Amino acid sequence: MTPYGDATLCRVTLRNGDECVFIPRHGFADTVDAREVNYRANIYALSQYEVTHVVSLSAVGTCDYAHKPGSYCLITDFIDFTKTRENSFNPEHRNKKHVGMEDVFDSALTETLERELLAAGLPYSGRVIYAGTDGPRFETASEVRMMRMVGAQVIGMALVPEASLAAERALRYASIGIIANYATGMSRPVRDTEIDEVGESKKTIAIHMLLDYIERSAV
Repeated sequence: MTPYGDATLCRVTLRNGDECVFIPRHGFADTVDAREVNYRANIYALSQYEVTHVVSLSAVGTCDYAHKPGSYCLITDFIDFTKTRENSFNPEHRNKKHVGMEDVFDSALTETLERELLAAGLPYSGRVIYAGTDGPRFETASEVRMMRMVGAQVIGMALVPEASLAAERALRYASIGIIANYATGMSRPVRDTEIDEVGESKKTIAIHMLLDYIERSAV
């Protein structure tokens, strides 16, 4: 229980004795829309549990042909196009009155993830800027063109405000994006089935990579 409601945390003890905490953002049955996720409760619960490092996994669409579906990327900044979300904690629950956005994505943790992706030989599209939207609808072709024009390379519905809330609680946060599809107007029509197929298989591989890294060395 947090000041922002309940959060579901799953604790896992690894073979080396380290503990990891997982939060199923969309519920165990994957039925919670991104706009309905209680991001404040999730991040607050992690900080209550004394978690220090957070790695998020998100399926994203790409609005840049240089980044290929089926590959991984590392998100290093975001543009917030959301409109309906609670995007900050109450003042008494922030680590500062106004939290800077220079280091939302922890550079050292991002570099570690980049090394691990490359060492594992996984398809890697590089570092990207993320455009966050509310959903649950996909973006229109005109919106995709606009997002590309302002500098976004991938688009998703789950990272905002999660990343900035982590900064408000002084958590070291990094994010692996799983590029599941080309955005609207770039290729064939966008379908949930295609996104789910790519996202689930790639997510499992990424989780195993992360657990292997944690077992080999402390973060």
